[in-house]
Amino acid sequence: MSRIKKILSLALAGVAVAVVLLAALHAYYFLPPESVELLLPSSAGGGDKIAIIEINGEIKESSLEQVQKLLDRAETEDEIKAVVLRINSGGGGAVASWKMHNAVKRLKSKSKAEAKAKSKAKSKAKTEKPVVAFISDFGASGAYLVAVAADKIIATPVSTVGSIGVLMVFPFDVPANASEKAKNLSSLSTGEFKDIFSDYRLNEREREYLNERLQSLLKVFLECVAEGRGMSVEEVSKVAHGGWFTGAEGVELGLVDETGDLQDAVEEAAELANLSLEDTKVVTLGVVGSRVKERDYKGKGEF
Repeated sequence: MSRIKKILSLALAGVAVAVVLLAALHAYYFLPPESVELLLPSSAGGGDKIAIIEINGEIKESSLEQVQKLLDRAETEDEIKAVVLRINSGGGGAVASWKMHNAVKRLKSKSKAEAKAKSKAKSKAKTEKPVVAFISDFGASGAYLVAVAADKIIATPVSTVGSIGVLMVFPFDVPANASEKAKNLSSLSTGEFKDIFSDYRLNEREREYLNERLQSLLKVFLECVAEGRGMSVEEVSKVAHGGWFTGAEGVELGLVDETGDLQDAVEEAAELANLSLEDTKVVTLGVVGSRVKERDYKGKGEF
């Protein structure tokens, strides 16, 4: 009886191995390459990583979606211990910029909350993930709003930083003379400001109304910068004229922590996370199709 059981066990084991092999062959020969992803352990000692996330070009909903995927990956992957935001952007939409700012803050707050919970559980595991922003050519307007959510900001001495302000673009050319007659009247409305853009002119009351809206948006911008930089709203207001500064000037004004390059930002992230760069792998995260990929940050070419 025991001999029959042994034979059955061996037969079942053989069937299981055959199923696994057939599945592997099917995936290799019949599935498209992007559907097959092999996850290999990091070659760096201990598997610790610093992830670089690039923010390039105009900030809008589509770029926000990609950056959010990368931040989610950085948050959920235990091997990633710190994040460097590599910023080269002149800003973009107010909503998309604020959402990206908030996403970076959320990454830090979730990490800190997890660290606090594990500390209460007397766990030695470190979950807090510091974020360092590196501004290369441009980190202005909405892109600077994203940068101030980081723990530290590093820029080159000649980077363009700041440009704290709000811009409203009209869907038509507004006559310089508010009393100029409208070219046409295309709508009727029940409210004074409901058809503000419909008759191709702005009277003084409408201009005041729009300026009030801009000031409301600016207030949010100023408060975010003040919180991120440890400054008062009044201090930020003094440099919030919409103009930009060099990275070196940004250090003097408190808008930047120090000047340096990407390597300096990586070293700062390692220091904040109590990591040794000799035992840490530095990777750049990118989105390919719907998947998040990584490569060595010194590697050339695209993902």
